[in-house]
Amino acid sequence: MPIKLGRYHQWFLYVVGVILTLSGAVWLYLHYFVRVEGEFGPIHHPSEHLLLTVHGITAALMMVGLGSVLPGHVSRAWSMRRNVKTGIFMLTMMVILSLSGYFLYYLGAKGLRDITAIVHWAIGLALPLLAWLHVHRGIKTRMRK
Repeated sequence: MPIKLGRYHQWFLYVVGVILTLSGAVWLYLHYFVRVEGEFGPIHHPSEHLLLTVHGITAALMMVGLGSVLPGHVSRAWSMRRNVKTGIFMLTMMVILSLSGYFLYYLGAKGLRDITAIVHWAIGLALPLLAWLHVHRGIKTRMRK
């Protein structure tokens, strides 16, 4: 059983990851840097709600994707001791993103919510680079074996 994910499996994760990252990044930009003129003055951009909806749906799909790599890809790589450091870091960041996203949706305490948001945004914006690093290192280790 190979560690490398199948083509459709890869594409699912990549497409969901891109939509997830872009919906969050565009929401961040609109929320903090763009105002539109409303009836009573500047208001948040009307697309913010749609972006959060897309972000939430793709987050759920990413959790399906994460669950789909655990039994084969992760367990096999772990037993072969291949790409373990970036894999553990990826899994840890995904868990933190999932928990912080959940807390952002349900948490009411202002100060704690602000810290949670910063953690969520920082990891979410950095995760594509980490994913690229993980895939790149996986390709390099596969070529050596």
